[in-house]
Amino acid sequence: MTEPAGAPDGPAVMTEVFDAVYRGESPFGKRPPWDIGAPQPAYVALEKAGLIRGTVLDAGCGTGEDALHLAGRGYAVTGLDLSPTAISLARDKAAARGLGAVFEVADALDLTSYEGRFDTVIDSGLAHTFEGDRLRAYAAALHRACRPGAVAYILSISDRGSADMQARLAEAIEEIPAPLPDDEAPSALKRSADHLRDGFADGWTVESIDEAHLRGIIPTTSELLDVHAWLGRFRRS
Repeated sequence: MTEPAGAPDGPAVMTEVFDAVYRGESPFGKRPPWDIGAPQPAYVALEKAGLIRGTVLDAGCGTGEDALHLAGRGYAVTGLDLSPTAISLARDKAAARGLGAVFEVADALDLTSYEGRFDTVIDSGLAHTFEGDRLRAYAAALHRACRPGAVAYILSISDRGSADMQARLAEAIEEIPAPLPDDEAPSALKRSADHLRDGFADGWTVESIDEAHLRGIIPTTSELLDVHAWLGRFRRS
């Protein structure tokens, strides 16, 4: 949802960064703002509406709450994340709850070990960490991992939602910087509906991109906060 400030690119470096976050060794403290301890309401609603089908991939699963919710509803779910610490926590939860979700360490930009396996993808806050060519590479990796006709549901924070979350975190956590004035702000990720549409332009049909909410948590207070987001529905050709 909100990446550690100044997080550099590269799988090895990002693994170190997010492992530290999940170990509680970041300004967020013991709990990052995207780890809400429950499934995202948007995915609960999709499942209730009968829109999840077949074998499911949770891309960027974190500690596994969305995957575990679906596993508890009877779906075969695989959760993938770059962080070994997150995957270890997800596996512990699965064991404690007696659920059969599979959790594995993987780079979402390289899913060659999962070709043609999935009918549904869910993504809560991973796609919005990718810009331009990397978002297109992510969409291509998902395309390879999915069967024809598969649907990807991408829950992605918007520019407005990101600014709102950043402001709340800056209020609560001294080490989190407040937003800079526009003329001082560094180049930032674009988090528009068009950005998602462009990223999934090749090999996917854009069926809808709707306004939604992504639920986060203010780590120091455990206050839940719903911020503006996009929910994209993309069908694999």
